[in-house]
Amino acid sequence: MSTKTLDVSVLVHTPQESASNYVQWAKRIRQEPGIRWGVPYIDEVVIPMRGGDLVAFVARPGHCKTSMMMRQAMQVAQEIMRRDEQDQKAVAVVTYEQCQEELENFIQSNQTFSSTDVAWGRVPEDQLIQQVKNRADLPLWVIGHSMARAGTKKPAMTPETVLDAIKYIQDKHQRQVVLMTFDYVQLIPVTGGGSKTEQVTAAVPMIKNLALEIGAPAIIAVQASRDVDSLKFKIPQMHHAQWASIIEQACDKVFSFWRPWQTEEQGATINLGPTYGNEQPVSANLLIVAMLKQRFGLGHKIWPMYFDPAYLKLAQMEFYHGDLLEDDEYGV
Repeated sequence: MSTKTLDVSVLVHTPQESASNYVQWAKRIRQEPGIRWGVPYIDEVVIPMRGGDLVAFVARPGHCKTSMMMRQAMQVAQEIMRRDEQDQKAVAVVTYEQCQEELENFIQSNQTFSSTDVAWGRVPEDQLIQQVKNRADLPLWVIGHSMARAGTKKPAMTPETVLDAIKYIQDKHQRQVVLMTFDYVQLIPVTGGGSKTEQVTAAVPMIKNLALEIGAPAIIAVQASRDVDSLKFKIPQMHHAQWASIIEQACDKVFSFWRPWQTEEQGATINLGPTYGNEQPVSANLLIVAMLKQRFGLGHKIWPMYFDPAYLKLAQMEFYHGDLLEDDEYGV
């Protein structure tokens, strides 16, 4: 991604090197757990995220793309702390849609107050100050704009600029970035401009290359098209992702989300099939998660989840899961 002239020999691998690298790669997979969801009945199906993976979260606006990305970022950052590696490793959250302070609101939510409470101005200042005392220990770094730096001239956040920012974290602060999130892909500017289709088509493989160069997985948020709103079972499918072709080609895993509380009438139920008890009441905490693609593994499955976006809590619903749900059962 750099414009500097580089030695192309680093791209060439002899047969012997390829075999040796493959063995070392497989050995690392056996030794390192990778990044999981932290929910058993998802983790038993989903291959852990590893360095170089590009993962897409697809949903309509307001259906928890950012919340789920922040949950993944927080989970990895907290695991780094549990291993006492916060001085060596970091999670990089790249934001285009929100300012740094708004993302911090997700991070600071706890049992005492939620991100919604802060947004309404309901939390006393002394309580906020007490809450952030240990923030420096949480290895979650934000790349993006800040209200505190409003009026300061800033570079356009192209993939090249983000790469430089991540290298700044790694070189200047001596932190290995182990996960990157991008919210969201349609807002990523590309050097040279062009139409929105051209920019997104260029940005997605650039983020994939960035993941390969840094050696960390990258998660990108992707808007789903309005066509989803007309479905009976409103879980986005691959073709509903805006600029779906490049998303399907470049991503190693693709997940989509539907929060029925946002679309269905009060008191409504949705049919989740016999695996999940057939008709289930719509609630504020019901989130439907679908896996649309998984390289090297099972490619499609649907899970009904309990999710509280105010506290970034994700858990298994209290009914049995088993066989796959069939798409045509719901007319999607």
